[in-house]
Amino acid sequence: YVSSNSQSNEMAAQDTRHIVTLAASVELPLDIELEGGVKVLRANRPVFENVYTWARNNLNAGVRDDTLWAWKWGRARDGGWRVLDSAFASDADQDVALALIMAWKQWGDTRYFEEARRTLADLWQHGTAASGGRRWLLGGDRLCQGPTCRLNPSYYAPYAYRIFAKHDPGRNWSELVDSSYVLLDANAGMTSTVLPSDWLLLDVPSGALWLGNEADSQYSYDAFRAHWRVAADAALFGDPRAEAFLRRSLAWARDQWQRNGRLPAAIGRDGSARAEYEALEMIAAVAPAMRPLAPDVADAMNRKVQATHSGGDWGDRESYYLQNWAWFGTALYERYLTPLEAVR
Repeated sequence: YVSSNSQSNEMAAQDTRHIVTLAASVELPLDIELEGGVKVLRANRPVFENVYTWARNNLNAGVRDDTLWAWKWGRARDGGWRVLDSAFASDADQDVALALIMAWKQWGDTRYFEEARRTLADLWQHGTAASGGRRWLLGGDRLCQGPTCRLNPSYYAPYAYRIFAKHDPGRNWSELVDSSYVLLDANAGMTSTVLPSDWLLLDVPSGALWLGNEADSQYSYDAFRAHWRVAADAALFGDPRAEAFLRRSLAWARDQWQRNGRLPAAIGRDGSARAEYEALEMIAAVAPAMRPLAPDVADAMNRKVQATHSGGDWGDRESYYLQNWAWFGTALYERYLTPLEAVR
């Protein structure tokens, strides 16, 4: 979140070091679906401006003919660092647009608001599609083959669409609020755990949704974000559909935690453990979502996450994904929503 308090500034500075360390020493592409949008959301103003300028110059300028960002940047075979895939990932660009709106509100720079509006116009045009009488958020611009598109349930952010509807009234963002809950409810009914899946398939002519292969159908590093996003919508806007979804879709996870005190990092559609280890980022994101259903379990999850916190980092300080989602999960669990409340 865009923040000016000292703790958030310290955490943002820690996060900047993670980016430098990863870029300098690890041949791991920095995926804007994860790193770009999330990083901008968490920054104070100097970090925000530096990262945003770098992203525009390296992920958009000379790469795309719109305002959206290429999702994959990293080290090429010749040793140089550049965009490796110019496709965009829609969740990152919606997070960027939201961050720009918050930045405009907090710092009063209308440039941020104008750039947010341009991003939203391109996202609407290239990242959404009408199908089956509804408008859907696509995963990006290269995830459709013929009549079938891959969708990512964890990209759907109803709280963001409500904010976009207020600040970008020329487009009907409220359609995406409704399709978010239609998609998530349908997805929950496709697995025996009632957990959402990492990916879904959409038949564009009919609007029908169905699960893909086993890997796409598991609840793992993508899918857990859906619970955080719905919990954010519940906290900010109190939509009864949000709490109803959380209660329904987390009952299996609650029972597993009560029995075992842990959740596997990957859970098959049939409830089988697809990993023997936990993902701390999953626990951090699920903790605030678990509160309406089982406050005691939510508290235990949060305590497990916070027990790993030291010196501004959680657990493995080199795990960029963990640092971001531990921060997001902690912020929502502690009800630190001020920057979002200012623009809702």
